[in-house]
Amino acid sequence: MQHDRALVALHAGAVVAALTAALVWPRAGQPALLVPLTGGGLDAALHWAAREDAELLELDTASGRIVARMAPGRSAASAIASGLVPVATGARGCATAKES
Repeated sequence: MQHDRALVALHAGAVVAALTAALVWPRAGQPALLVPLTGGGLDAALHWAAREDAELLELDTASGRIVARMAPGRSAASAIASGLVPVATGARGCATAKES
């Protein structure tokens, strides 16, 4: 009985992790907020963006907030390897201006 509960809990955890990843994992061409996991902060995010050819959409040096468009053909896993968690954001700052 204990093993059955542990197995159900493990599967439930895997489902929650997969759904969370599907919601927050940015796709190629989508903007992502770069959240630093290590002490590198703003510098680490800027170096990663330059190395991966990610277009910077929003840069706030006071708070260390960086929103970058994930370059097509690049993996968000490289950001994690660099100590950054890319979190998918809305289209703010990515829409082209409409002519009136």
